[in-house]
Amino acid sequence: MLIDFLNEYYDANLETIHDVAGNMHLSGRSEHYDCDLFVKIFKDKDKFYAEQHVNQVYCPDIYLDNVIYEDNYVVVLKDRIMEDIEKEDLSLDRVTYFGEKLAKFHETLTGHVLVPADTRPLSERIKEKVELFHGTPYETQVNEVFKLIQADLEPADIDYELLPKVVLHGDFSIRNLMVYQDNDVLIDFERAHLGVAYEDLIKFFYNEVQDLGLRNAFLAGYRKQKELEIPNYSLQHCLLFLCALDILEFHLTHEKQKFGEMASEMLATIKKGDADLAL
Repeated sequence: MLIDFLNEYYDANLETIHDVAGNMHLSGRSEHYDCDLFVKIFKDKDKFYAEQHVNQVYCPDIYLDNVIYEDNYVVVLKDRIMEDIEKEDLSLDRVTYFGEKLAKFHETLTGHVLVPADTRPLSERIKEKVELFHGTPYETQVNEVFKLIQADLEPADIDYELLPKVVLHGDFSIRNLMVYQDNDVLIDFERAHLGVAYEDLIKFFYNEVQDLGLRNAFLAGYRKQKELEIPNYSLQHCLLFLCALDILEFHLTHEKQKFGEMASEMLATIKKGDADLAL
């Protein structure tokens, strides 16, 4: 019924192309807009508003409309034919450009869009997240690492409170960097939220940019555009732990575990006493 409504509303021939992470995606030609559409359908209101608000400011050339239909939240964009970026494509120049691109994203959106912002102490957010794993296959593993970072919680809270906050992409990775008309573009903003800039580096560095030369090239690119502070060791530990918990939570609710063993590897890093970003 929803697709029928959208087809009539936009004079389109939309069809389902895939269902990713609980979100349905449609594509098809619209006579109303005289272009091909890419339609994202959300059940989560926060993700819908993040996607909508960021696109309106960051990608006004492709943002077309939004609509709420029953319990479905819909963002309508111009469709683009894009190519994936592979890990093997990461050169010093390209990674430097990615750093500049992320800095511009943070700079452009911070203070200009409304996205989720959890103002509680970081330690409180972590404790709440840990409780979600009670009775799950991950409970023992999570609790073991949580005990190891107890001494980190207080200094992490202090540093996190003091560091400047930006609008984060929330899932910055080469999966969400695509090639469009010979340009690298950043996509998928549903996880945008307020936090410290370093948070957008964690998965990207941990999983995709492990070479120190590439990491430093990225940081140099970022710092051409915007100041970047690296958190203290305790905060790095806690943010890595929180990132691992987010991934495990995703895997609890999605049969296809698209992040593989990344969360377990992050927890193993913490157990070894390492910070995750060697620079």
